[in-house]
Amino acid sequence: SNLMSHSENQILGFTDSDLGGGTEKKSFSFSLIYFHGALGWREHKQKVVALSSAEAKYNVLTKSVQDIAWTKQLIFEVTNNEMSCTLHSDNQSAIAIASNPVYHHGTQHINFLLHFIRRSLEQQSLNLKYIPTSKMPADLFTKNLPLNKALPQLKLIFSATELTRMGE
Repeated sequence: SNLMSHSENQILGFTDSDLGGGTEKKSFSFSLIYFHGALGWREHKQKVVALSSAEAKYNVLTKSVQDIAWTKQLIFEVTNNEMSCTLHSDNQSAIAIASNPVYHHGTQHINFLLHFIRRSLEQQSLNLKYIPTSKMPADLFTKNLPLNKALPQLKLIFSATELTRMGE
C-alpha cells in the first residue's frame, strides 16, 4: 500500500542534511512531512555557519519543527482535529540538545531562537525520535545514494505500513 491509505491521525516528519557535501561545500537540508501521504517538503541551503554536525542538524530540526507546527495548525483549522506529531532525525546529538534544556558549554553559542524545538517538546506538541540513517527517507534527497541504498529508502517513502510502525 502507499501513504494515501495511511489512516493514523498523525503527522510524521523526517529531516536530514548533507553537511558540506554539496558542489559548493555548502550545507543542504531536507525535510519531509507526511499526513495521509506526502504533504510537504523543503530543501534549502543553511544560512547559519554551524560549528559542529550536531549544531547543523539542530538547525535543520528547528526548521522542520516550524514546518510541522504550521502543518498541525492548518489541519486543525480545517478539520478541528488535534494531530499528534513525530519528527525523526538520524542525529542523536541534535536530539539530545533539543530534549535536554540544561546548559552545556559546547552549545552556549546556539541562537536562542533555535530553542523553539525545546518549547514544542515541553508543551508536548511534538515527539522527537531517533531513526537510524539506514531508515531515513530524507537521505534520498540529500545524498547521492547508490542503487542498493536508494531502493530501501524509496520503499520506505511509499510504504504506509513502515511509516505507521515508525510513528508508534
